[in-house]
Amino acid sequence: MANNKRSKAKGPELPLASQPGQAAPPTLAELESIFAQALAFHRAGMLAEAEQLYRRVLDHRPGSFDCQHLLGVISHQRGNCLDAVRQIDAALKINSRVADAHLNRGNALLRLKRFDEALASYDKAIALKGEPDAALMNCRGSALRNLGRLDEALEDLDRAIALRPDLLEAYNNRANVLKDLDRPEAALADYNRAIALKPDNANAFNNRGTLQKLLEQHEQALLDYEKAIALKPDYPEAFYNYGTMLFELDRFDAALTQLGRAIELRPDYAEAFYNRGTTLMALGRIDDALADFAKAIALQPDYPEAAWNRGLCNLLLGHCREGWPDYDRRWQTTQTPSLWHHGGRPQWNGHEAIRGNTLLLHSEQGHGDTIMALRFVRPVANMGGRVILDAPAALQPLLTQFDGIRLTQPGEPLPAFDLHCPLMSLPRALDVTLEKMHADDVPYLSAPAAHLEKWRQRLPHSGPLKVGINWAGNPTFKRDDLRSIGLARMLPLLAQSDVQFYSLQKDLRDGDAELLRSHPRIEPLGEDIESFGDTAAIISLMDLVISSDTSLVHLAGALGKPVWILLQFVPDWRWLLDRDDSPWYPTARLFRQTEMGDWNGVISRVAAELSVSAATFRDAGAPTSGSR
Repeated sequence: MANNKRSKAKGPELPLASQPGQAAPPTLAELESIFAQALAFHRAGMLAEAEQLYRRVLDHRPGSFDCQHLLGVISHQRGNCLDAVRQIDAALKINSRVADAHLNRGNALLRLKRFDEALASYDKAIALKGEPDAALMNCRGSALRNLGRLDEALEDLDRAIALRPDLLEAYNNRANVLKDLDRPEAALADYNRAIALKPDNANAFNNRGTLQKLLEQHEQALLDYEKAIALKPDYPEAFYNYGTMLFELDRFDAALTQLGRAIELRPDYAEAFYNRGTTLMALGRIDDALADFAKAIALQPDYPEAAWNRGLCNLLLGHCREGWPDYDRRWQTTQTPSLWHHGGRPQWNGHEAIRGNTLLLHSEQGHGDTIMALRFVRPVANMGGRVILDAPAALQPLLTQFDGIRLTQPGEPLPAFDLHCPLMSLPRALDVTLEKMHADDVPYLSAPAAHLEKWRQRLPHSGPLKVGINWAGNPTFKRDDLRSIGLARMLPLLAQSDVQFYSLQKDLRDGDAELLRSHPRIEPLGEDIESFGDTAAIISLMDLVISSDTSLVHLAGALGKPVWILLQFVPDWRWLLDRDDSPWYPTARLFRQTEMGDWNGVISRVAAELSVSAATFRDAGAPTSGSR
């Protein structure tokens, strides 16, 4: 809050209150003395004692602006910003021309995230000051930053620093604005300046840590958070940032500790409950994660990320009816693309009649999600409406088999439609549950004839067991490092002498090409794969596919081909928990990590099973891949 000197401006002199038969009220001189003692207590940080004396003065002089104002300051210092605004508003009714009161009111509103009102209070204070003021420019710049008016915020903070080159809060705030403007080097210089001005400035260390995290200077970020916590052990935001950084480094147990400390210090910290929930998810503690997401939503009802992750937890547990509504909250999060432009048309939710209407089904996530949801296109088309299917160009060769459905792809002009539905919202609209999944729905895709003929000419019709392998998905996928096994870890499989391996990996990672050249039993096909039509044809000609969790396993499952899926400790929601089969794909077999990061155990089990399948294939002269 502002430096609170007793204001020179006074309200009207009021008579002292007194009651017949009671002791005489304090004299004016005595009240002045009481106020002076209260002010001394306040400056010494003895808030309870100061409050008691301020209220004593107010009991006898209800028109004391200073006491009313400073009670608001105490409320702000205690973190009760709503009461601070109420108290300061009462003071401003006594005297509305004290700039510091408007400044302090703005600061309380800023903490309440009522940024427009805070800005108005700062503007009023500036008008009353009548001269440049560094503290006001600093606070106004902070409000403007929170309103997204970054260029204006930068102007105010530049002015604050020009007026007071030693105002460390202004350097800290300007650094925040520069970070938002994607000027990290300038932001880092300002954080460093703030720390140089005040080496025990925990806030600057915390903010610099966040910038270091943005710059992927992870260890330096951790050091800054640790320093902030050492300087201010009751700093929940620093513990929170420290915990989220540890989570991103896959140090989940340590992250839990730090996020738990943030919650202990601030029990209403919705974001900390949410991030602790995501950490518990990563550790496989799904029930505990659900409890944390519920707490985050109770504290902040409009929290789509928490609701979406609650949905993922329920889907992972197989609780579809609980999971689908929350899963649809993905559109409101920052973690998924913006809602597809549906031209103001309503989303079909399974209740509206389709017959007589045109329904647009559009893909909205990865290729694997689209392939997974394609099983529901025919059932929807059979409801009697006209269906348009909008899907990526790479998948188009697979979609021509959907007779009577008009195909489009992103970027093309769309025909008129009445309703729309994202493909991965179809399970909710159709009330899909695990109990309703039927094996006879698969296969629901087939390889295009032209592509199949092309690859029949290239791949042998006889010989040892033909196994297609894939080891990595989209590298831009969040936490792909956990789900993609990598070629090097699959090398023990390649020791199988009675198996012919085919690499279906289209995009190679560093070192993959050299490894492929050193293993002649792997024939690389990736460079010649032009679309999912080619991939579908190759899979159709394999006896077995072995892959980490990528779009390729969805395609193999949709084609009804045997597919062994290598899964991380806590997999994507559709693979559920504690089972080696999949209700989505009856020909799939799941090989899970039993401990986090233990791909060696997965490969050991796959190698043993593959040896049995290869021997059976050789002895019987027919593929038995994927048999149990």
